[in-house]
Amino acid sequence: MKNLTIRQIRIFVAAAKHMNFSKAAEDLHVTAPAVSLQIKEMEADIGVSLFARSGRTIELTSAGEYFLLYARRLLSTLKEAGDTMERMKGLDARILKIGLVSTAKYFVPQILGQFKREYPKAQIRIDVRNRQQLVELLRDGDIDIAIMGRPPREIDTRVEAFADHPHVFIASPEHPLAQRENIPPKALSHFELISREQGSGTRHIMETYLAEHEVSPVVTMEMSSNESIKQAVIADLGLSFVSLHTIGLELKNRQLVILDVQDTPIVRTWHVVALTKRNLSQTAEAFRYFMLEKGGEILGQIFAPK
Repeated sequence: MKNLTIRQIRIFVAAAKHMNFSKAAEDLHVTAPAVSLQIKEMEADIGVSLFARSGRTIELTSAGEYFLLYARRLLSTLKEAGDTMERMKGLDARILKIGLVSTAKYFVPQILGQFKREYPKAQIRIDVRNRQQLVELLRDGDIDIAIMGRPPREIDTRVEAFADHPHVFIASPEHPLAQRENIPPKALSHFELISREQGSGTRHIMETYLAEHEVSPVVTMEMSSNESIKQAVIADLGLSFVSLHTIGLELKNRQLVILDVQDTPIVRTWHVVALTKRNLSQTAEAFRYFMLEKGGEILGQIFAPK
């Protein structure tokens, strides 16, 4: 493997991420034939096939899956080395890259406002994705820190809790369940449910609750946006299950109600997550400490009962 280049390894990792040479080419701003050629040259140099090809479909071979682990580790190490060299040159002002699950976008900007008052020179970039996508960004070193509920098991991370995270069932004020108290979970089976998409942390919590209570409501809509879900529930198109931290304005305006379903709210935890083996920049470490020390307090102030 002495002839492998860093460029080839980046191309391989991009192709493995998308399982598509054309999409990898778009990511890397090269042509699809160039990606295909580099992969073939890698395979010739290594002496094994990294991808199994069937028409336009590709998938990793067993050798490819093993090689991907080392390729990601190599790129992560190179990125960390570059960051360390920048710090040694006194250039630790690189952009702080924070990943958020979509639910966190309702409060993290307000926390960042206070953080910026203490660290005015901090440059920040925010990526809002679902949980599954966020884990991939963290694994690949594309973000420094993730703010999420359910921490990843797929990768080795440092996970630190900073606040409670309640989840509730909601409906429009006109819904038949809106005025009922102590609603048994099985009553949900008689109504249509609007759900987040697969890969969402909220979806996982909801499915766990329904399975534990042997409830099988009809999922009539699946949406990847909390805003779309709220508008659908306001229009009385069904019930939904959401983070309490996404509906403050709608509750205040009496557009939505929280259903008094037994064994709810379901309280999970907000976490600050970073890769265990990655050295954070000074700015990223400052933000991590800020979240742990003040994040829960600020969140409580934002969503305190009026």
